[in-house]
Amino acid sequence: MTDLLKEIQEGFANLDQSGRMLPIKAMPQAWPAWVFREGDIFGVAVECSEPFEVSEGFAGARLRTVERVVAGQNRHFLRLESSIEWLRNEFGLICEHMVSVESGTAVRQMLLADPLAWWQRWRHLLGNVLVDKHGYDVLAELLALETLVIKGDPIEWSGPFGGVVDIKTPATDYEIKSTISRYGTMINISGQFQLAASSGKPLQLVHFRFEPVDDGLSIDLICDRLVALGVDPAMLEAALQRLGMEAGCSARKEAYNLLEARSYAVDDSFPRITPASFIGGALPAGVVQFEYRADLSGLKSQQF
Repeated sequence: MTDLLKEIQEGFANLDQSGRMLPIKAMPQAWPAWVFREGDIFGVAVECSEPFEVSEGFAGARLRTVERVVAGQNRHFLRLESSIEWLRNEFGLICEHMVSVESGTAVRQMLLADPLAWWQRWRHLLGNVLVDKHGYDVLAELLALETLVIKGDPIEWSGPFGGVVDIKTPATDYEIKSTISRYGTMINISGQFQLAASSGKPLQLVHFRFEPVDDGLSIDLICDRLVALGVDPAMLEAALQRLGMEAGCSARKEAYNLLEARSYAVDDSFPRITPASFIGGALPAGVVQFEYRADLSGLKSQQF
C-alpha cells in the first residue's frame, strides 16, 4: 500500500463529520490535495485555478465542483466523493488515482482541464455497474411543462417528488414518455398505478420523439425559458436534484432536436394494466411489482 493511499484511507476512518479538510501530507507541496468528510460524505479534493461546474454520479460515487472557505478565502475545489462506508477502502483506490501526480504533473493539469474525460475512463472501466442517465427523458417533461405554462395552465411537476403522474394541472394529469428511436412505438410502463388515472381527472400520455444533435434543445436551455415564463427556479433546481441532475451535470447539456410530440387520451381504449385488471383489484398473491410495454401504433392521438 502506498503512503498516499494509506493516508487517504486513514483520513476517511478518522475524520469527524464537521466538514474538515486535511491537506494530504504525501502529496508534493506544489500539487496539493485534501481528504475530507462532511456529514456522511467523504472523499478527496484538488483545487481549481478557475471556477467551473461539474456534477457527475454513478454507483455511489460523485465527481463535483464545490466552493469552500479555507483560511478565510473562497476557493474552488474538484471533489471525488462517496457515502458508502463499507466500501471506503476500495473507494480510496480511485481517490488515489485522481489526486496522484506520481506519473508526472501533467496528469493533474489534464484532470483539471477536462475532468469529464478522467471520469469517463473510470465509468467505462466499471461499465457494467453503471447506468447511463440520458437527458431526453427529463427534457421531455420540461418541454411539456413549457407547453402547459404557455397555455396558462397552473402546473405541478410532481414526478421527481414521487408523484403517481409526472405533471398535474387542475383539469388534467399528464404522464410523459420519450424516445430517441425514429420509428419505435413501444413505451415502458412501471406497475399497475402509472396509467390508472386515480385522481379522477382525465389522464393524457404525451410521447416525445427526439434525435441527438450537437446543438439543439437541452435541459439547461428549457429551464432558462421556463424561468423567463415565470416558473420558480428553486422548484426546477430542487426537482432536477431529486433526479440526480444538479447544476453542472453533463446530461443537462445534452442537445436534441424535437421530431414530434403526440398526446394520447388514456381511456378504456388505451392498452394498459391497472388494479381493475385483477380480481378484487389486487395483484396476484406473491407478485409485488411488474413492468410492461404498450404499443402506441394505431392509437388515436393529436399533436401536443
